Amino acid sequence: MRENSMIQFVLRNLGWMLVSLFLAVTIWLAANMANNPVEEREIKNLPVSVTLPEGFVLTRQPEPSSVSAVVRTQQREWNLLVPEDIIISADLSSIRAPGEYRIELEGDVVSQRHARVVAIRPSTLVFAIDQEAEKRVAVRVIVRREPPLGYSLPSDLSSVCDQTEVTVRGSAERVNSVDHVEVRMDLSDQRNPLTRSFDLIAVQSDGRTATQVEIVPASVSCTVDIQAREDVIQMRVLPEIVGDPPEGYLFEGYSAEPETVGVTGSRSAISAMGGLVRTVPIDISDETETFTSEVPLDLPDGVTLVPENQLIRVTVTISPVRSSRQFQEVPVEITGLDPTAHRAIVLPNAVTVLVVGPEAMLPERDEVRVIVDLAEMDAGNYQLAPQGLIIDQESSEGMQVTVRPEQVSVTIETLNPTPAPSPTPTVEPPVPTITPTATPEVTIPVGRSAPPTGTAD
Repeated sequence: MRENSMIQFVLRNLGWMLVSLFLAVTIWLAANMANNPVEEREIKNLPVSVTLPEGFVLTRQPEPSSVSAVVRTQQREWNLLVPEDIIISADLSSIRAPGEYRIELEGDVVSQRHARVVAIRPSTLVFAIDQEAEKRVAVRVIVRREPPLGYSLPSDLSSVCDQTEVTVRGSAERVNSVDHVEVRMDLSDQRNPLTRSFDLIAVQSDGRTATQVEIVPASVSCTVDIQAREDVIQMRVLPEIVGDPPEGYLFEGYSAEPETVGVTGSRSAISAMGGLVRTVPIDISDETETFTSEVPLDLPDGVTLVPENQLIRVTVTISPVRSSRQFQEVPVEITGLDPTAHRAIVLPNAVTVLVVGPEAMLPERDEVRVIVDLAEMDAGNYQLAPQGLIIDQESSEGMQVTVRPEQVSVTIETLNPTPAPSPTPTVEPPVPTITPTATPEVTIPVGRSAPPTGTAD
């Protein structure tokens, strides 16, 4: 009987129990959502994973920075979610012909996070695919810059690398455009046999670089036998400078480019040159400034340059003779100050000016000024650097003007200062004086009654 009554009790209250359970779960979910709400955020610059049909390659795809995803998850999960957890994919596996296709992008979260991709921007992208192809092409060695003068390399470079042919792989269109691959060498600093790995560059028949193709292998090892030429002797270049600059100018030196050259020819004539090869004379008698000139070399009979007809670029440095002139007690001038509102006191009010420059261009005393700019400065005391100037700006080029002392003391005063307000005196209210009113005394005779003050009716 007890069991039957218990079952009947449960059946009678089953509805209430289910409602209570539902309310409890609802309250728990509401509390959890309040403490850990769901948020949506956008993650940018996501790469796109592309699935291609067998035998096809991509010829064009968008940049990864063009794709973003809107992800929805609880607030706490954002602390653990990283961009690598978001996978954006494009499935082209069902395509069977080359061309361009607009593909719907799909998004997913790969980690064990309670997150979901709710939007992808843009939702579709255009991909171009082509059938994959490959072919064998020749390896060509291109020497961009030769070894230094006096050094040589083999005339036939076709077999200096360990690979004479390589495989080019990619889309059929791009592979068919490749004519050969190149090894590009810069040997300008090489004076000894060289063995090194060089990267390969795919080149089209018109000489342009082919892109988006795979070269297998991507690099080759090449050995170049660089040797000193026995018939070429290296010599230093010596510019032949003749004459002196005009009075007031100074020859300070020269530089030559190149500094060394290779010569060949008669051994006895080369030995007599003493390791130096001179240029033709360069006359500086009328030169008053630095100049550059290309001149030939003065070679003895039986000696020639390698390569021939080479010119030497010589730069000759000429500068004016510098001197100095000192001016004392140069007054300090004030600029930028409104004389109707302020006045300035400068101490010291006269300074010493030293001018260094070309002797023929040194200024006279009346061409030198010293100023202190007080523009936009308020009343007060300042330590300022005076500026030395030469009135003729054209003649001041190349001049160095120094003022001593380097700083002066400047006091700026206001001519019409605003009077300071006088303090308002505090007026205390007067204390009232209370004067007592005298009360008349009444003398009452002893033995008598005082008469009444009022009039009896």
